[in-house]
Parts: sequence; structure tokens; C-alpha cells
Amino acid sequence: MAANGVSNRAQAVSESEARSEAERLLADPRLHVSDRHRAFLRYIVDAVFEGRSDAVKAYSIAIDVFNRPASFDPSSDPIVRIEATRLRETLAKYYEQLGDEPGARLDIPRGRYVPVFVEREQLPSPGDDVSDVKEDVVPAAEDATALRSTVSRKPYAAIALASLAAIALAGGYTVFRAAMPAPVDTQKPFISLSLNAAQKDTMAGEAVMEDLAVSLARFGTVRLKSEAGTVRPGIDPAEQTTYAVRMRYGEDATSVSLWWQVSDAATGEAVWTDQNRRPTGTGTRGDALRALVYGVSRKIAGPVGVVNTIELRRNLPASTTGNICVLRGEFAVEQRRLATLKAARPCLEATIAADPADADAMATLARVFVWTGRTTGDDSYFGRGLELANRAATASPASTRAALAQLATQYQVGQNDASIAAGRRGVALNPENADLLAKLSMALFLSGHWEEGVRLAQQATDLVGQTIRDANFVMILDAYRQGHYAEAVFLARQVPAADTPTTVLKLAAIARLGDRPVTEQEIAAARLQHPDLDRTVAAMFSGARYDSSLKTALRTGILEAGLKSPELASNGPM
Repeated sequence: MAANGVSNRAQAVSESEARSEAERLLADPRLHVSDRHRAFLRYIVDAVFEGRSDAVKAYSIAIDVFNRPASFDPSSDPIVRIEATRLRETLAKYYEQLGDEPGARLDIPRGRYVPVFVEREQLPSPGDDVSDVKEDVVPAAEDATALRSTVSRKPYAAIALASLAAIALAGGYTVFRAAMPAPVDTQKPFISLSLNAAQKDTMAGEAVMEDLAVSLARFGTVRLKSEAGTVRPGIDPAEQTTYAVRMRYGEDATSVSLWWQVSDAATGEAVWTDQNRRPTGTGTRGDALRALVYGVSRKIAGPVGVVNTIELRRNLPASTTGNICVLRGEFAVEQRRLATLKAARPCLEATIAADPADADAMATLARVFVWTGRTTGDDSYFGRGLELANRAATASPASTRAALAQLATQYQVGQNDASIAAGRRGVALNPENADLLAKLSMALFLSGHWEEGVRLAQQATDLVGQTIRDANFVMILDAYRQGHYAEAVFLARQVPAADTPTTVLKLAAIARLGDRPVTEQEIAAARLQHPDLDRTVAAMFSGARYDSSLKTALRTGILEAGLKSPELASNGPM
């Protein structure tokens, strides 16, 4: 076997054979590895099959597998090289025990952490001394190159091996994970604005367009394109998109309105058309115009606005960095599923590595870490998230995303006052962001600021004219806190496709109403709809940051419902 960890006579196998071997290996009780080594192995295998091999470096492994801080320096901390060598030794002994059993074999070439799958034709050699292992600076893209020995004592064998790989490719052999293209680095989309209005409404319409431009910019998700601006020639369309927003403003004695249409500037295709109207009879005309502008800007550039939604639907590889990666990370936070959170991290880390001042990527990764910690129960992620959130706020003090990240991470580690201050700063920067306002209402309410929390939750709901998850959670909690259990149940049932935390609150309120048969029926239905019910209860009650009276009331309802209830209570579904 060559020093790179692959037999000189090895032949690569098909992807289906590789997947089969990976699953068999990880499930085989004969593979005696520690939990940490098993996590290491699973991490690098998943990266290969998900097309993220380029992101598998010592830094990402240290952060994701060994829980090192974001400041980890591979040159001063050799943990990844050491553990990789030990894992190679374990794999070598394992395959030696298999003897002549046919099949594929997983090898981890020296100097790299991306596994390769070859025919199980020759026993692997023992792992090399860790002092000889250095991370390869050559991109791990070409497996034909990976088959070449880097320190072979027989240079002719290396030449023969490279020739064999070339012949195998030409002869139709399937070389697993062949050369991969460089990741696409995406930028925030451009938005161009244009407006038509009747002559009598021209001045008012121009003022609305100017206010809309300011409002769009405050979301920080798009860039405004001036009339004279042009896209840099030769830029890859995958990296940069432009959307044209055409508007028509009108007003009468009772209302102001804005018809608007978003089109893909490259194709001219209209992707969204809508009309917003605000009455002027219930307040001042200025209030109506402000509400009109805020409503349209949220629908265009908000967290779940038209532009972000279209951008997320673009068919780009998982390794894509930059803006698309940030949007995918934010989507993962909203989904709160561990697999989605884990998948979002490599491209965010790659984005930060390419631009250490990218506040959006740092803020998003901070929130991903918070929910990874909440989902896994690993508190070490919270500190890492807080560090990134603070770095993001330092790099870009005017970033709403950085303020949101500080709100979430500081609250998670018990810094309630600092968290609320960060939320207030974010709302001041972007008053149109109803989702941020709802999260601030949550932090305030759970800290015991009942009236202000409820007021901001209602304000957030009014901004969008529909239910917002965090704002609705606050309203249900407030009804529950005051002993209005029937109202809490009613509010919870108004939520379409309620998430698990909302369902837990509903069950606690039903239990407090005292009808045991109904309670048991509701719990049975909830378990079918939410298999993670008990785990969610544990996540909701994993710290001690509820107001004490609210904590006591919630614990009582959870116990009466018959759900599992840990000793402490935390910050709810932020």
C-alpha cells in the first residue's frame, strides 16, 4: 500500500458500491471505534456523498467533530491530524480482520481527510507516525491524483499508478467523486426600481419609491441598482442575479395603493405580482404611506420575501458560498432539524474562511450553532455561537442579522439584558422586520416584561397582517400565564400547521382545564403528528431562564399532561 493510504493496485469503485460499503462499515459491530472516531468517520463520509469534499479541512473537522472554537488554528493544535492517524490505524486493523472477504474498502489517504473507496484487493498498511502527517494544500478534487503516492519510495510505482488511473478512466471505470468544480460564490441580488403614476400622484409616488429604496436596503438582503449602474461584464449569472421591480402608485380620498411586479431582469419573466393598499381614514396619511412602504418592502426583501424565496429555489450545488449559503443557513434555523443544520455549516465556514469580515455568514452560523446545541443538548455550541455573533456585530455594527444573532446567542447563555439590548438595536436598524420584532417580544416576555412583550408581539402581527410563530407563542404564553387556559387553547388551534412547541403549550393548557379524556386524546394525536414531542419538551426546559412564576406554571401544566418534564426551564422556541 502506498504511503497515501491507498493500495498501489487499488481500483476505485462505483458510487453505489461506495455508499453500500460506508453504511455497512458504520453499522458493523466489528469496527471498534470510539464515539468520537465514529462521528469523525460519519462526518467525512457524509461530506463525500453530499458533494462537500472541498470543505473537509482540518479546520471544519475541528469545529464540527471535536467542538473546537471558531478561533481554532490547525498549525498550533494537531488534534485532527492525531485523530486521523488513529482512525487510519483502526481501519487498517479492521480490514485486516476481514481477510479475503470481497467488497469495497474505505481508505483515508495521508495528507487528506476525504475518504476514497477502492476494491478490497490488498490489506492496508498500518497508520503512519503522526509527525509525518501534514494536511495537503493541493485541492482534494481529483481522485486520480489522490491515488498517487506523495512519499513513495518507488517513484516508478507512482508513475505506474497514475497511468493506471488514467487507463481506468479511459476504459470506462467509474471513478468515485471525480474532479469537482470550484464552489460558486454568490452575491446579494440587485434590485432596480421603476415607478409609474398619474400626473397628480407623481410627486407622492416618487416619495414612496425613495422611502421604499431605504426600507429595502435596511433588510440587508439585497443591493439597490442605480439607473446608471451595470453588472460587471463577464460575471457568471449563477453568482449574480438582478430583479426589476416595476410599480404603479395611486391614491384617492380613502386610501393609498401600490401595484408592484418583480421580474427576473435576465429573462424578463415576472416572478411575482401583487398590490398593497392602506386606508387613510383611520389615521394620518403619513402613517398610511409608511405602512404601505413597510408592507411592500417586507414582501420583496424580508426573510421570507419574494426575492429570498426565489434565490433559495435556484438549483446550485451544496458547496455554493456567499449569499445563497447564508439564505440556506437561515432556512435551516427556521426548520430546526439537525440534519439541515449540519448541512448548512460547511458552506458558511467556507464563506467566512474566504472573507473573515462577512458579518452575514458569521451571524447566520452563530444561529445555526445555537440550534445545533439545542437540538443535540451540547452546550459547547452556545459559546461558539456567541463568539461568532459578537464578531459579526463588531465587523458590521449596522447589520440587522448581527443584532438578531446576538439576541439569540446572548439569551441562550443567560445574558438576558444584553440580548434585549441587541434586539432593540436590530429593530431600530430595521423597523420593518416583523420577525426580529417578534423574537424581541419573546425575549422580553420570557424575562418577565409581560406587558411590553405582548405589546411588541401584537405590533409584529399587525405589521404583517398574519400570524408570526414567535409572536403567537408569546400571546399563547400570556393567556396561559394568566390562567386563561381556554383562550390559550383557542389561540394555539388558530395556528396553521402548528410547530411542536406550540403544541406542547396547547397540551399543557388542555391539561389545566381538567378534562382528562380530552387531554389523553389530544396527546395521542400530538404524538402521531409530532414524533419529537418529548424531545421538544426537553429542549424547551433545558436551562433556567424563564421568569420563575412562568416556569412554575408551565411545569405544572406539563406534569398534569403527563409529558416528560425536566427540572429546569429555558427560553422557549427562540
